[in-house]
Amino acid sequence: MTLEDVREQLRQKQAEAAIITRNNQFIGQDVRNDENLIGALTGFNGSDGLLIVTLDRALLFVDGRYELQAAQQTDPAEVEVIYQKNTSVFVAASGWLRQHQPSNTTILYNSWCLSAANLERFQRMMPEARFIADTRPIPTPTAHVFNLPLKYSGSDFPEKLAAVGNFLKQHQKSACFCAAADSVSWLLNLRSDALPESPVLRAMALITADGQFRLFGENLQLPADCPFRFLPFSAIESEIAAFASEAWLMEFNKTPAQILNIMSKHHIVPADMNDPCQQLKSVKNKTELTGFKQAHLHDGIAVCRFLCWLDHNRKPISEWQIVEKLRSFRRQQPLFYGDSFATIAGSGANAAVIHYQPTPEHNSLLTKNSVLLLDSGAQYFNGTTDITRTIAIGRPAKEIIRNYTIVLKAHIALASLTFPDNVAGTKMDAVCRSVMWRYRMDYAHGTGHGVGHFLNVHENPNNFSWYGSPQPLQAGNVTSIEPGYYKAGCYGIRIENLMYVTPIKNSDMMKFEFLTLVPLDKRLIDKYLLTGEERAWINRYHQTVYRKISPHLDNREKQWLQKACSPL
Repeated sequence: MTLEDVREQLRQKQAEAAIITRNNQFIGQDVRNDENLIGALTGFNGSDGLLIVTLDRALLFVDGRYELQAAQQTDPAEVEVIYQKNTSVFVAASGWLRQHQPSNTTILYNSWCLSAANLERFQRMMPEARFIADTRPIPTPTAHVFNLPLKYSGSDFPEKLAAVGNFLKQHQKSACFCAAADSVSWLLNLRSDALPESPVLRAMALITADGQFRLFGENLQLPADCPFRFLPFSAIESEIAAFASEAWLMEFNKTPAQILNIMSKHHIVPADMNDPCQQLKSVKNKTELTGFKQAHLHDGIAVCRFLCWLDHNRKPISEWQIVEKLRSFRRQQPLFYGDSFATIAGSGANAAVIHYQPTPEHNSLLTKNSVLLLDSGAQYFNGTTDITRTIAIGRPAKEIIRNYTIVLKAHIALASLTFPDNVAGTKMDAVCRSVMWRYRMDYAHGTGHGVGHFLNVHENPNNFSWYGSPQPLQAGNVTSIEPGYYKAGCYGIRIENLMYVTPIKNSDMMKFEFLTLVPLDKRLIDKYLLTGEERAWINRYHQTVYRKISPHLDNREKQWLQKACSPL
């Protein structure tokens, strides 16, 4: 499909604009490249964005993570990029439509690919507009489904189903519709190979407080011992209609507008509340936390071995070689399944593109006397990892060292924080960011995100960002902390560790404990910019890394790690 094809659809439907998202029917989940309509129409392959197509314009709305990337990947003669820093792309796009289109305009959208929340947002902004829905879900290719054993999940389906039922009863609701693939994956302890990096089962579920459930999914090759039966998406309406008198809840941000349209047709008015599975799975049980720790130990071994190799390799190295070499070390670790996302490996100016990802066809040699920004992660059957290290290549300039140290100070400010048990990440974001504000610096992305257990590397509801979920952090949450700094055309810096939230004994306060076990690059640290407490934090962290990782390395690697972890 091309932009001209979209405009032909507009002419046929006598419409003035089309709303095009990156989603399929699993809102906010990863998509395959062949499902990404924004990518096909514009060339932009970032993980978030919204495209508005009119008869004479195409506007791509992106957030701060993709300001540079969108400009590089799109043709300005065909696509106008509109960059948003402190608001969502949907808010920006709905505001643009209201300002630039007639109040009674006709707008096309796919009701499976636009969330219920965002459809309502557009309708509020343009109450006189006519919205015409394409009600065809995106075809899903065949996926092989497999079980996640209890020794990794720590909780079986009946226990999880009962927890969802209790959640519904506590909120005086009789039924919920869970449209998020990672919710249903967690609930059923099933995973699949539908996506290259996220092992989610692409399915939806209708669940009642008394323990009834219906599952919906297509083209799923189930294991022989799977006890579940999946209905096609076309059966969703009849199953919802059977529970028409129930008091429903669903998370509008994660549910296709088509589900809301079906409910409206049957006079169901659901409450917009958090998907109970999202809430429940964000609190890791004891088995999951143990698995996370084991996965990060193995991942730390792999990344440390890689960094030792990088430091001892004197030949010119390309960004793509970095991607492949790091994966080769991870493959050697037990319970490795695959990457948790496409590796970000940007050298020099490429590192300033926040989500830059090299390919075999498009990559650069590492830039001397600069830095390599390496953001990568892995899926293990017992946990998911996500780590960013900024690595000195040669002798970086003093400016880079200064700014790296400031980013590190920001990271430590949040990582070392103690906090009450009712504080949301939206409020804690400023704890990290304010350190950089003092130096007139900032970054155009969130400070952190929740992480799934052998599921999506980005998991709701816990997060650190300006306009994320207000859900308070809870003991058992796993989250990233990843401030950064990016100088366009020059370099980029990001430092990311995964942490888990744990209560402080004999207190009503909580703190973070780190999972990531990889040294920070001391060549980039100006210790004279650090306070005594910050230096002590770094030294304690490095002592832990060395103690846990060194027994698993050979002599050369152990010597490298000893030097990397020596006190400041």
